[in-house]
Amino acid sequence: MKFCVNCGSQLPNDAAFCNQCGAQQPFGAPNTSAPQNQNKKDDIYDLATGKLNSLTGGNGSVRINLKILFSEVFKHHSSEEAERIFIAGTHYTTPKMEEVSENWSKPWLFSRVLAYFMLVFAILIMAAYIFGGQLAVPGLMLVAALAVPFSAVVFYFECNAFKNISIFTVIKIYFIGGAVSLLATMILYQFALYSDDNSISLWSALVIGAVEEIGKMAIVYYFINRLQNNFILNGILIGGAVGAGFASFETAGYIVYSGNEYLYTAIIRALTAIGGHLVWAAITGGALMLVKKYGQQLDSSEIFSSRFLSFFGMSIVLHALWDWTLPFEIPKMIILIVIAWIILFVLMNAGINQVRSIKTH
Repeated sequence: MKFCVNCGSQLPNDAAFCNQCGAQQPFGAPNTSAPQNQNKKDDIYDLATGKLNSLTGGNGSVRINLKILFSEVFKHHSSEEAERIFIAGTHYTTPKMEEVSENWSKPWLFSRVLAYFMLVFAILIMAAYIFGGQLAVPGLMLVAALAVPFSAVVFYFECNAFKNISIFTVIKIYFIGGAVSLLATMILYQFALYSDDNSISLWSALVIGAVEEIGKMAIVYYFINRLQNNFILNGILIGGAVGAGFASFETAGYIVYSGNEYLYTAIIRALTAIGGHLVWAAITGGALMLVKKYGQQLDSSEIFSSRFLSFFGMSIVLHALWDWTLPFEIPKMIILIVIAWIILFVLMNAGINQVRSIKTH
């Protein structure tokens, strides 16, 4: 047994890559001692991710090296590379199972999409505020609502190792799924009891969280069965697309109704979108695939399984805590963003392990 030179995870002596962080391992004598900076086994993070990982059927804690994960972001990439990513998922470009990578993806295209959105946003701000072009304001609102959610969808698209869902399908899920899930929550709200005050109580936050997550889950459930996909990474992409679409439409509404503070609202909603609907619904989508039987439709027995309800309950609680009015809003949001992405990364790790398991057997 040896240890990863990057994250300290235990590995077989003949491992060429770490199955946790994806780092390449040096040849020669194995590194038989854990690195000095490795956290203790009873560390809170290890305990939390270990418990989450056990819900996916895995063992041990999950450590994600963000430096490696995003290592391609600051490198130069050609337009041809971007086009190669976007043509994935069609009948002609979906790879065979033996060609699917067993390692973590290193997404980068999402950062370019976000950068272009930011550039357009800056141009429209100049048009509206420096040159008084009020006709640019609606476009500014639209770009602000789309920027982070759509960029996140591209991130999920890049992380789908199976490359079996086309960008056309993803965009369809993003817009139609986002709109229908918003409609579904409006219908569910007709039967919900909660306070509509400016200050949201814990009870109201729980009701809002449950209603909106159930509304999105129903649409994610539909698309999973409609597309007949079978893999955890597929579920994360489908759920993330529905959640991102929901976030875009909701943000557009908040911006429009914020009056003269629309620019402040647009910026705040864009900055905090990374920890909201687009990640909660991705968790739900990944969890649905976690319990789905291979090659079969999802059914109610799987939705009410303890494994799915555990992850779905986390999405509801995260949503409720996000909406709950507290005196320390900024620290609260930062903590919730970190927790949500840790949960999602554990599910993504399960998705990578699923690739290895399928290729092994």
